[in-house]
Amino acid sequence: MRVLFVDDDALIRKLGEFAFERIGGMTVITAANGEEALAVVDTEHPDVIVMDFMMPGMNGDEVLEVLQSRSDTREIPVVFLSGIDDPDQVRAWIAAGATGCLAKPFDPTTLATELQETLQVGSARDTIRS
Repeated sequence: MRVLFVDDDALIRKLGEFAFERIGGMTVITAANGEEALAVVDTEHPDVIVMDFMMPGMNGDEVLEVLQSRSDTREIPVVFLSGIDDPDQVRAWIAAGATGCLAKPFDPTTLATELQETLQVGSARDTIRS
């Protein structure tokens, strides 16, 4: 699985890269902000995007809006990584097209497993809606 991991904090990017690549066995591409993420999507074609919600420049919801507006990217699952612990906010992200949300701070030893579980729940939710 090719994961695009987007966070404006270099240390968080390194931890995420370690968690997904070394522990989860995934291929990881990183981006430092929303604009960079949109450029990387066009060249790297990730299977999933794990993205910080609060970033300078484009916030995660703005990046999600762009991804959802494009026919070539709207099917890529987007999972937010956020310290926002508000179920209403998570529901709003899902209604906007996100697959789910992972908690920040995260445990690098379980992050890849949590992502896979989130993708399974999102896939089941999409099947029920169809």
